[in-house]
Amino acid sequence: MSADAQPLGRDTQTSSSCQIGNIKKGASGKHCEVPIPQSCKVAMNAATKTHWADIEKSGGLSCRFDDKLTDWKTRITGACGVCQARQCSAKFTVYFDCPKTP
Repeated sequence: MSADAQPLGRDTQTSSSCQIGNIKKGASGKHCEVPIPQSCKVAMNAATKTHWADIEKSGGLSCRFDDKLTDWKTRITGACGVCQARQCSAKFTVYFDCPKTP
């Protein structure tokens, strides 16, 4: 499991992600927490009016942001179901709006 934050092209936006790798066939219950950058809030997708987030996955894996463990302000948790392939992986990315630093 790994997590990282990357600045985007604009001064006030950034992304943060966590990754689950090497999930073996039949394994389930894997999850990771997306780090929330200090002073930032989750960006909203203007078109869909939902949180701006993305899930990349492989190996016939079903993944989602866990409603019980995610409040989008202090904790963001990605969770995956059973791995259907020999090996699976998932990456949860969330985009943030951050105040401009002087």
